[in-house]
Amino acid sequence: MEQKSEMEPEVVFGPLYGFITDETVEEIWINSPERIFIARAGKSELTNVILTSTEVRELVDRTLIWSGRRLDLSNPFVDARLPDGSRLHVAIPEVTAEHWAVNIRKHIAQGKSLESLAQEGMLSAEMADLLISSIARGFNLLVSGATQAGKTTLLNALASEIPYSQRVITIEEVFEVHPRLPDVIQLQTRSANMQGVGEISLRRLV
Repeated sequence: MEQKSEMEPEVVFGPLYGFITDETVEEIWINSPERIFIARAGKSELTNVILTSTEVRELVDRTLIWSGRRLDLSNPFVDARLPDGSRLHVAIPEVTAEHWAVNIRKHIAQGKSLESLAQEGMLSAEMADLLISSIARGFNLLVSGATQAGKTTLLNALASEIPYSQRVITIEEVFEVHPRLPDVIQLQTRSANMQGVGEISLRRLV
């Protein structure tokens, strides 16, 4: 029997792999090894999965290999992008009170247009038409909202409506916006290294 590579998703995510592959699961988060939640249709559910503190740390270590980002006492929280486009956020003590806090936000609706979002009932046809018209006219748009409100999904759809003749530059903490356009440059922030140098902030990228 061929041995699995340690970087295969089944091994990386371990007991969470079923949630990763479940298309109805939008988000997964660990408040403590004994309290692991998922979100479906914007509603949270407490799962029956129980891990140890060591298993949580090992899971985080494996997922961070993909991103090249680090987590330690000098950098007690991290945002990273996983290969499938999901976003990983981790915070550790003393930023958190006791346990490692882990959040994996999946992008199950990424790559959709404003028209398709309207067809699925995420916004009205009139709203979609107004947004498409606003982008064509070069208006500035502000997207805000609560967690799981669909901000990234909407932003991706908005960006993909930009005319093909325009050059687009995205600036993010973690790569999440992927405009379906031919002329795109994506920039991402960077944390300081172990010596405290090398940080690239959003302000510097702007």
